[in-house]
Amino acid sequence: MTADWPHARRPGLHERITGELARRVIRAQRERLPVAFPNETQLCRQLGVSRTILRESMKVLVDKGMVEMRPRAGTRARPRCQWRLLDPDILSWQAELEPDSLFLRDLCEVRLAIEPTASGFAAVRATAAEIDEIAIQLERRRTLTPGGQLDLIIDGDLAFHAAVVAASHNPLLEYLSSAIRRPFRTALLYIARRPANLALGLEAHIRLLDALRARDPVAARKAAEEAVGLAMVAVEEGARTPTAAAARPNRKGNHSDE
Repeated sequence: MTADWPHARRPGLHERITGELARRVIRAQRERLPVAFPNETQLCRQLGVSRTILRESMKVLVDKGMVEMRPRAGTRARPRCQWRLLDPDILSWQAELEPDSLFLRDLCEVRLAIEPTASGFAAVRATAAEIDEIAIQLERRRTLTPGGQLDLIIDGDLAFHAAVVAASHNPLLEYLSSAIRRPFRTALLYIARRPANLALGLEAHIRLLDALRARDPVAARKAAEEAVGLAMVAVEEGARTPTAAAARPNRKGNHSDE
């Protein structure tokens, strides 16, 4: 199983304009700047779209809590705390921009709430076939070296995580895990800037599989916590490194300083 988002269909005009407006809001929020959009006529001219398309796009952002529209006051961005933060579109729009430390930190904390819990449940609920599937995904991942194609390594990690969460037999955990899949992939690309992180993460996954086979929920939770902990350390280190953006991977999974 591989992530399908790199091969997603080309967005239509309405979808593209909605994403452009959303990213404006997200960039401003990250830079702690207020966003007051120009009037409708000016914004249509800027974007090269009709009023109908613009209004449809703005309505989407209103429904997601990102903007508010008031008569005579215009359209303004709402604080991040009022957004529907687990909305898949909002998560994807944030992931499409250069990851910032706050977003990555939040994502790691969500993972910490999902993965150890799912791993503990999987240790006692997984069928033999599901553990075999987890082992297959891990073996596929182990055959990929850090010098290989980074996209395939990240897809392998995602497939392993998805198989573990599925084995928890908790549909809510599966839903949450699926909701963060796209930004999770972006975070893994960011974290994978250092080959040591990939190696340590793989070791944690091996320990997790061993715990699942032993039907040991405590050990399974611990191994999952270690894997997420490695990501959290990488995020904190990146936040303290002024040149982190220069070393981040590009869309092809290569490093921009290579």
